[in-house]
Amino acid sequence: MIDESVTVKGSPVRSLQKFIDAELTPEQRETVFRALPAEFGKRFRSPMLATETVPVHVLNVFTEEAANAKGETVETFARRAGREAAGDAVKGIYRFFALVMTPTALLGKASQMWSSLYNRGELRVEKQTATSAHIRLVNFPSELAGCSRVTGWIERMAELTGVKNVVVRQTQCAAKGADACEWDVLWQ
Repeated sequence: MIDESVTVKGSPVRSLQKFIDAELTPEQRETVFRALPAEFGKRFRSPMLATETVPVHVLNVFTEEAANAKGETVETFARRAGREAAGDAVKGIYRFFALVMTPTALLGKASQMWSSLYNRGELRVEKQTATSAHIRLVNFPSELAGCSRVTGWIERMAELTGVKNVVVRQTQCAAKGADACEWDVLWQ
């Protein structure tokens, strides 16, 4: 069952729009816009304001339709989109901020970052060491496209701190029947 009351702010939407604009031809984008609910097919043609909100489910449909138009799996396309969104999130002075932070310090801000963008769910960092962490997303109605975007975002954010050999593995997925989404993150 889809819960349209779960929303995300405009910044991640804008990042996805930029990614889709770069990845798809104009004809492919038109196919995607036509596949969306009419209101969002029109809304997503223009950049979103950072303060606007969109149902997360619609953002996931946008991701799925774009992956289909590109001929790529949803998981692969969404993960790449998540990586690009992380890159967008740390432009300018924020890039320097990410570069001087350790993954541990950055992960310490993860819950706060999640809450500033999403109106539901709690991102928890557990079992943190100097070279690893376990992340749980609870009380959030996950979908495959969203989980894959989050996976890519976690991966790229860790890389932006300057560590090497980042590995992010989703170990549980609420979209596949688990109680929560969980990721193991390793780095050197």
